[in-house]
Amino acid sequence: MATIELKSLTKQFGQLLAVNSLDLLIPDRKFVALLGPSGCGKTTTMNMIAGIESASDGEILFDGNNVRTLPARQRGVGFVFQNYAIFTHMTVYENLAFGLRSRGMKGPEIEKKVTDMAELMRLTDRLHWPSARLSVNEMQKVAIGRSAVTEPAIFLLDEPLSNLDAAFRAFMRTELKHLQHQFQQTMVYVTHDQIEAMSLADMIAVMNLGVLQQYGTPIEVYNRPNNTFVANFMGSPSMNLLDATIGGGDGSTRIEFPGGGQFEVNDEDLLRRCKSATTGAIKFGARPEDIALEPSGHTGDGVKAKVNFVEPIGPRTIVHLAVGEEIIKVVVPKGSGFELGSDVKAVFPKGKCHIFDAETGNAIGLE
Repeated sequence: MATIELKSLTKQFGQLLAVNSLDLLIPDRKFVALLGPSGCGKTTTMNMIAGIESASDGEILFDGNNVRTLPARQRGVGFVFQNYAIFTHMTVYENLAFGLRSRGMKGPEIEKKVTDMAELMRLTDRLHWPSARLSVNEMQKVAIGRSAVTEPAIFLLDEPLSNLDAAFRAFMRTELKHLQHQFQQTMVYVTHDQIEAMSLADMIAVMNLGVLQQYGTPIEVYNRPNNTFVANFMGSPSMNLLDATIGGGDGSTRIEFPGGGQFEVNDEDLLRRCKSATTGAIKFGARPEDIALEPSGHTGDGVKAKVNFVEPIGPRTIVHLAVGEEIIKVVVPKGSGFELGSDVKAVFPKGKCHIFDAETGNAIGLE
C-alpha cells in the first residue's frame, strides 16, 4: 500500500499561513484522522496530499517518493468530499463502475467488483436506480463506494459524514472501519468531530491555526494531552481547566483554587509533575467522567463545591459545580440524586489529573 510522510509542509494564501511547517508520518495501512476546528488547516493539508492544492514549501512523500509536483491524477489516491460528488444522471451501478471502466477493466471483473461493493455498502437493491432518486445518506454511500471500489493505496476522506443524520453517521463509522480493514488502505480522514476521530482512527493529528498540536493514538491524545488546546478540544464534555496555584508547607504539596478550595496532592505522578513546575501559577485539569461526587459530609479528600446546574442527558447526568470562582462539570449516572443548590465534595482522581503552564498552556512534566 503506501506510507505518507509530510516534511515541513507549508501552505500560504497571501498573508494567511494556513499550514505551518507540518511534519507528519502516516504509516502504511493505518487510519489517521486530521482533527481540529474550522480553519485549522486540516482540509488544506489533505488537499495538498491529494494534489488538489499546491504546497508553498516542504515535501510530500509516498513510500519515500516526493510527489509534491505530481498532478492529482498521477498520485493514485481516492478522494471523498463532504458534499457527495456523484453523477446523478447515472444509475448507482454506473457510478460504481465509472472508475473501473476508466482504468480499462472489462465486463466480468467490473460486475464482480461493483456487486461486492454494493453488498458491502448495502446498496444492492439500489444498483439500477437513477442516483437522483437516492436520499442524501445513500448518495454519500455511493460516493464512498465509487472511490473505494478502485482500491486506491491511499484513501482520503474530507468530512464525508458531516451532512448525514446522526443515526446514519454512527452506521457509516462502522462501515468505514470495515472498509479499511477489508482493503488495507492508508486512510486519511478530515473531521472536526472528536467522537468520529476517537472511534475510527488508529492515530489522531490534532491541529490548530495551521500547527500540529499533538499526534498519537486516540487514548494517548485523550489521556495525555500536550496542552490546554488538546485537553479542551478532546472529550464531550471537555476537560475541566481551572486556574490554580501549587502551594505547600510542612512537607505537603497542595493544589489551591482562587476563592477557596484546595486539596493535598498524594498521587505520585501528580506530585512529580508539581515539583517540575517552574512557577506556582498553573491550569489544573480533570475530565468530567473521572471526578467523583460525594456528600458534603464526606471525611476523605475532596474540594467543597455547590451544585450550580443539573443537566440530564439520557443514561447520564452532567452536574455543574461552583468550586470557588470556577465552574466545573462532573458526569454521574442517571438518578444519582445531586440537587440544585446542594453542597457536595468533588474528589479528583488519582493518576488522572493534569497540570499545565498558566502562560503557555503546555503540559507540565509530561513523559
